[in-house]
Amino acid sequence: MTDDDQLRRLLSDAVSDIEPQERLAQIRGSVRSDPKVVPMSRPRSWIAVVGVAAAVAVIGGVAFAAGALSGNNADDSTPIGTGPTSHHTTAPVTPPTSSATDSGPTTPSGTKAYAVYYVGDNPAGKPVLFREFHSGAGASSNADLAVADLASLPLDPDYRTPWHPGDLAGISLDSAAGVIDVALGTSSVHDRPAGMSAAYARAAIQQVVYTAQASFGKRLGVQFTWRGNPIDQVFGEPTSEPLAQANPVKVCSLVNISSPNEGQQVSGQLTVTGVNNAFEGTSVVYLVRDGKKYLVTPVIGGFGPDKLYPWSASLAVSTIPPGEYTLVAENDDPSGQGNPPRDTRTLEVK
Repeated sequence: MTDDDQLRRLLSDAVSDIEPQERLAQIRGSVRSDPKVVPMSRPRSWIAVVGVAAAVAVIGGVAFAAGALSGNNADDSTPIGTGPTSHHTTAPVTPPTSSATDSGPTTPSGTKAYAVYYVGDNPAGKPVLFREFHSGAGASSNADLAVADLASLPLDPDYRTPWHPGDLAGISLDSAAGVIDVALGTSSVHDRPAGMSAAYARAAIQQVVYTAQASFGKRLGVQFTWRGNPIDQVFGEPTSEPLAQANPVKVCSLVNISSPNEGQQVSGQLTVTGVNNAFEGTSVVYLVRDGKKYLVTPVIGGFGPDKLYPWSASLAVSTIPPGEYTLVAENDDPSGQGNPPRDTRTLEVK
């Protein structure tokens, strides 16, 4: 695959959760030395340890029907298991640098960008999906990279993954059957352990479905298999049939930062990108330190029943004192209750 093909793929509606927009020229024009965005090299004391529960998180079933859950309530308010982080200790791949559009982060020569979904919480405490862009070796397939990352700690400590090394053996495209095959590496995931809620199980299976579909850029059903055959259930949820991607408005965070990634050093004019689904399409982006907000900037994405919409903001970080900040993107809060959907990143302003 050529670099142009890779960029076009990232810009397409590959993950099925973003209103498609063709911005290849904009991405090419945005690749420049300013702003400077590089990985942080110093230890980060601010990284929090994600809470660990006794339950092992898992996947749940959905019937294959494009864009909607069937047989499961996506708005289930069942108490949610916290869900452990992965025990995998390998360092995550280098974060991509930020760019002018949501779906096309630039990457170092010889590497490529790919999407991985993780589980976090919405303001009500319900598990929802957040997307991270990672970068990996250009010679490796997106599916192989995604399998490794699903069982690795996310870059953002606010997210978590229920998958452990060995749970997933591989992800492959079965063109003849028109499905994406997710091969399990162990049969121990057949039954749901005590303490794992159905809501968390459904979020975990959608984490795999979204990531698998993103790996191939195809909105196909995802079939979980064990030793080459469909497995009837995974952690107590039915998986005999291919599983659909659920409606992103119901299973994904309603606001998600795409770039920059957690822990990056930034300077100059910082471009922040993301997606949302918000009242009148409005979100706000800002930096905060010691309770004080900086560079508060409104952005417009979109609002609708079944999509997340891209937005971007430009922040002049050269105008604020250097140091560690929390980057916040949050949706408009017409209810006035003060607890809107949000996503955060910790950055070092140079």
